[in-house]
Amino acid sequence: MWRVGPTGSHGARTINVNGFDSIMFFRMLIESFVRRRSRKLLAVAAVWIGLSLVIGLLALGLDVGDKLNREMRSFGANIQLQPAEAAVDVRVGGYELVAPGRTVYLDEADLPRLKQIFWRNNILAFAPRLTTQARLAGRSVPLVGTWFNHHVLLEDADPFVTGAAEVFPYWQARGAWPMNPESCLVGAALAQELDLGPGDRVELTTDQRSTSVRIVGVLTSGKDEDEAIVAPLSVVQRLAGLPGKVAEVQISALTTPENKLAERYGRDPQSLTPAEYERWVCTPYPGSVAADIQNAVPGSSARVVRRVAETQGAVLGRIDGLMLLLGIFVLIASTLSIMGVLSSAVLERRGEVALLQAVGAHRADVLRLFLTEAVAIGLAGGVLAALTGQVLGGWLLRVIFDSASEPHGVLLILAPLLGLLIAVAASVPPVWRTVHQQAARLLRGV
Repeated sequence: MWRVGPTGSHGARTINVNGFDSIMFFRMLIESFVRRRSRKLLAVAAVWIGLSLVIGLLALGLDVGDKLNREMRSFGANIQLQPAEAAVDVRVGGYELVAPGRTVYLDEADLPRLKQIFWRNNILAFAPRLTTQARLAGRSVPLVGTWFNHHVLLEDADPFVTGAAEVFPYWQARGAWPMNPESCLVGAALAQELDLGPGDRVELTTDQRSTSVRIVGVLTSGKDEDEAIVAPLSVVQRLAGLPGKVAEVQISALTTPENKLAERYGRDPQSLTPAEYERWVCTPYPGSVAADIQNAVPGSSARVVRRVAETQGAVLGRIDGLMLLLGIFVLIASTLSIMGVLSSAVLERRGEVALLQAVGAHRADVLRLFLTEAVAIGLAGGVLAALTGQVLGGWLLRVIFDSASEPHGVLLILAPLLGLLIAVAASVPPVWRTVHQQAARLLRGV
């Protein structure tokens, strides 16, 4: 800042042109905000509103992947767990070889391990299955055993409630779900064929034993279960003479869509560098979650249900791309509006800049004054946007997914930084042009 010095030998005051005095600098800065309150508030509002839209979209984007993944659970399980021996296909001359009389199973007692793995929080639901044949009304029908509203006891955690209704949301039961070992569901096609419905009691017989169960609902799945009796797992284990055994486990897991890294691992795991392998392990790709599950359950083989995983990945990939494109457009539009407000504010003060230069202020001092104002405006607008943007993102999430949003601490830091960068970037071009103008011509009114 220019500064008036002591009186010279002829009574005239000298001007110190060695730059801004710190006290005068802050005095001018404060007076600028006080005298131009409306302009400064307008600039802060421009940053606030523009960044609120950007932060709102970012907050929505951070949550939308998980929410969409949960919504797409209607596709069914995306990971299947089965005995390792059953997962190995041996073919000779185009014929599949199966060991006669040998069927392998998993232990039901090992299933709580699924909620003890590294990716345990990504395991949304799972349901074991055991299938056998039973005689009903003089004919052989498939008998499927699974969990219904089953409580899995965990160490140092509340019981995990899971079952077929959670793993297969597309299952529709007309009536009720089986809640005790004496109840079952009948498939819609089988119910129509045998004229069965809720309230009927049927006798199920196998080579080992028989039991009587009451039908509590008619199941519509659109798959093989429509022609079967679906009962609690314990009932089927008892009828099949296989206590504590399951044939497979259907798992619904929250995963990240596979990218080129995951595809490379699928083709050749040895092609990954140690850093790439660590990134693969630490990202919940379907393959990495399946590998973690397989390592946790003895004698098992976990495979990704590609039809479900690829469909989920394709949908999520398009949504992520749309959110990114929308965010970029909003950021550009917000930046342009902020630049317009700040540029007009700077250009209105060309006379003030010319006067400062005329009395000896350096260009760097003037530039520092305007950029400091821009920093203050950007930070103020960014702090406000950090709060309102997350509120906006939470509101969008409730409207679209009817779900609550989680606070994102990173946005509280990102919003002020974005506000600062945008405000400074918007101020530099007009200030630079202004400080390089011809002060004398402007002061003469030319």
